[in-house]
Amino acid sequence: NGGLKLAYLAYQRAKKANKAIAQDLGTDDAKLFYTTFAQGWCQKRSDGNAILRKNTDPHSPGKWRVHGPLYNSQTFADAFQCPTGSPMNPPKKCVIW
Repeated sequence: NGGLKLAYLAYQRAKKANKAIAQDLGTDDAKLFYTTFAQGWCQKRSDGNAILRKNTDPHSPGKWRVHGPLYNSQTFADAFQCPTGSPMNPPKKCVIW
């Protein structure tokens, strides 16, 4: 989750420096940032393919590459107004970096 945190901070800095980035996109920019991050990991796999990948691919499935960092991100929880203790906003978070 450290990489995601740094990417979000870089996005915020770039937005301040470049007003074109900060234009009104019809949604909260934090929500847009996190939605775009998650879309990068979207996958549709058959059950058979998922089992094959689980047994042969050393990388975490996309679902967990999204859930893990977001689950531990306070800025994500704030952006989407996740109550403390809800599935995507645990009271204790694992913070890396």
